[in-house]
Amino acid sequence: MIIGIILAAGKGTRLKSKKTNKVTLPFLNKPLVLYAVDLMEKITKKTIVVVGAFHQSVKEALKNKKVLYAYQKKRLGTGHAVKVALDKIDSLKLKPNLILVGYGDHTMFYKKQDIEKLINEHIKNKAAMSLITTKSNENEKLHWGYIIRDKNNNVTDSVEYKDASDDIKRKINELNAGFYCFDFKFLKNNIKKIPKSLVSGEYYINSLVNIASKNNLKILGIEVPFSSVGIGVNTKEEFEESQKIYLSLKK
Repeated sequence: MIIGIILAAGKGTRLKSKKTNKVTLPFLNKPLVLYAVDLMEKITKKTIVVVGAFHQSVKEALKNKKVLYAYQKKRLGTGHAVKVALDKIDSLKLKPNLILVGYGDHTMFYKKQDIEKLINEHIKNKAAMSLITTKSNENEKLHWGYIIRDKNNNVTDSVEYKDASDDIKRKINELNAGFYCFDFKFLKNNIKKIPKSLVSGEYYINSLVNIASKNNLKILGIEVPFSSVGIGVNTKEEFEESQKIYLSLKK
């Protein structure tokens, strides 16, 4: 069984959304979070949406969808949000083999075949975790995390932009695109081991890359073209630009 987790609890501070959650904003007349749910529905047995800020607006946007909800009372980062979802899975006594994790505001561009490739490669390589990566030279604008590989091209770490050194920012252009596939047992056994960021005080889900690496477990980075992941929508300008890019790709 594959269970999908969609992270949709944040406030969307930079978009200045004061009454509704950022993921409910219309992206080409369709709420952002609906793209995430539609994608997960094609692949997973069940989908859990982690809600928090303005949670009723998210539920309203998904009123016609059969999803489960997990409530993140304190927004302590993506790692904490996934832990909240795992607690929901435990409470329902579900026993998945794999867990997919994606963001409620950044799945509009993702293709079903890319996620299926992620899952298939993950299973074939008996990985503890796998993630979608992409390459871009515009990370000063995007502020995504960086993918660190060793001399054998194995993924060993994923460093958040705000935590990255100047050397990393200068030398690396492979980025963490924010979509993960986890072995359920690995995720369950290590979710509480995620350290708190010294910079933000949050718990990042991508910290599990470093945890897996230190335990000599297999981590896969599946690279896709940047056009297959699109830009994020953290500001009004990015929101408008992202819609233009989406439409241009559909022509």
